[in-house]
Amino acid sequence: MRFCAFFLILIAVHVNSQQFVPCLYDIVVQQREESNPGYKQALYRAIEDAAKESHLRNDEIYTIKVVFHVVYKTEEENIHDSLLVRQIERLNRDYRRQNADTINLRDVFHPVAADARIEFELNEIRRVQTTKTFRPSFTGLPDQVKQTANGGSDAKDPDHYLNIWVCKIEPLTFLGLESPVLGYAYPPDALSHWPAGSAAPAKELEGVVIDYRTVRDDSYYIKQLNNNIPMLGRTTVHEVGHFLGLRHISGDAGILGVNCEGNDGVDDTPTQGMQSQFDCNKEQNTCGAGEPGDLPDMVENYMDYSSEDCQNTFTKGQVAIMRSVLTTLRKGLIEDVSGTDDVKISGITLVPNPTSGYFSIKNTSDVIIHSLEIMDIRGRIIQQFNSGFDGYFTLDNLEAGLYFVRINHQITKKLVIANP
Repeated sequence: MRFCAFFLILIAVHVNSQQFVPCLYDIVVQQREESNPGYKQALYRAIEDAAKESHLRNDEIYTIKVVFHVVYKTEEENIHDSLLVRQIERLNRDYRRQNADTINLRDVFHPVAADARIEFELNEIRRVQTTKTFRPSFTGLPDQVKQTANGGSDAKDPDHYLNIWVCKIEPLTFLGLESPVLGYAYPPDALSHWPAGSAAPAKELEGVVIDYRTVRDDSYYIKQLNNNIPMLGRTTVHEVGHFLGLRHISGDAGILGVNCEGNDGVDDTPTQGMQSQFDCNKEQNTCGAGEPGDLPDMVENYMDYSSEDCQNTFTKGQVAIMRSVLTTLRKGLIEDVSGTDDVKISGITLVPNPTSGYFSIKNTSDVIIHSLEIMDIRGRIIQQFNSGFDGYFTLDNLEAGLYFVRINHQITKKLVIANP
């Protein structure tokens, strides 16, 4: 998670206004530890074991299906589909190491940089307007955003889909101080030999939550830093890393100052005594400076708190953990879900798909369709229908490629146009 914070962190902010920790991963783990003593040790041991057992299907590309839930109060928070498409593109570039800024990785880290061979496919976009406010606290996370009954949006089959909720996350507050929160994600579910009750509160609460401002082409003003920080879609890259079993590169040590005892369970990430403060200080070396074989802090790593325009790399060890998690703890994400498609889940599907110039809507749900828009991959509306639905739609000379059909301004489906 990015923009993590809990009690000690806010004390650190009070002592030093430059201390800035934006991810809620620590709160997730700490809450599990308090309710289930021994959880931390079991989690970290399982993460280390996952890295050692990474020999499974090493060359296969794993594809994860993604469902976005846009839960909004205002139109500003109701971000455009095109931004979500770009977020998927960012995930794919970064997890496949096809991002152009890999050239900025320092030579000393080239031997450990790796292509995760994990790809992401946009499956659906769901939109829910709400009157609720989503604010984390020291006693709970804003999981209401994941529940329709509480003003959010219910997850889609969390065993087989990565659900990502996009909303406005209110800052965490303590003694009048605020710590902005950009996102959070629960670590993987417990294995059978883990402490009883150490899994997430409920299966339907698995997934990633991100603030809508992390997806826009914009910057985010951080009061503690007195600065605008760039948002390049890497908050989601970071949070998905947590979802797939990665810890912060510092091992979550160094909250109140440099502490080199932390361990992220990864052999090829250098020991780091505290998180970066959303900067790109390549001179930073918090542990082992001057010792034989010492390496500087890896501020280019996606699991640090470095600036998003500095991050560009996962290591081989981190990739090993994520791929092992995908064959064990979250193996359903890469399983065939042909029997759990949109027809069964939502009752609305497009046929034929792919198509060469027309389609119809099969609707077995209770939804009454009153508008339909066809958008290109950049989110531009290129054709729309507002009345007279007979279930059959002719496409106006569209080129082959990926398009999106938005129904009632709420439900978005993919449509592939093939060459005739």
